[in-house]
Amino acid sequence: GTGVVKPEQVLLEELRARKLAVLSDHRRVPPPMAGLCRNADLLVHEATLTKEDGVDKIKIRGHNTAENAGMFGGDMGCEVVALNHFVSAAVSEDAIETLLAEARRGNRNRSQIISSYDFMEVWIPRGGFNFDSAS
Repeated sequence: GTGVVKPEQVLLEELRARKLAVLSDHRRVPPPMAGLCRNADLLVHEATLTKEDGVDKIKIRGHNTAENAGMFGGDMGCEVVALNHFVSAAVSEDAIETLLAEARRGNRNRSQIISSYDFMEVWIPRGGFNFDSAS
């Protein structure tokens, strides 16, 4: 016979789609774009400046801070925030650690915070990350 086949009839488990969001070279995120980032498994967010650089530098350059990246990722419910687009002065291990610490402060432990590098690959498991489950 003919009929409609529903996913639950043929699949063992339904998995939600994986979601990736990338924000680069920005000072403000328009609400429609923020909505697209909501609940992303992985948010790649620029962290060109530090809070120490000051508001004037942020406005002039049109970039964002690591703290804002962390805060935005947490506010949007993102599982992982990958910092990218570092200034050339921030490529030392100490500078990256400073950016990570600043992002973690802004995030308040709502997301995993990592730094990215050229050609980096991040595996997003089917169904998304589950950091609460025991391994």
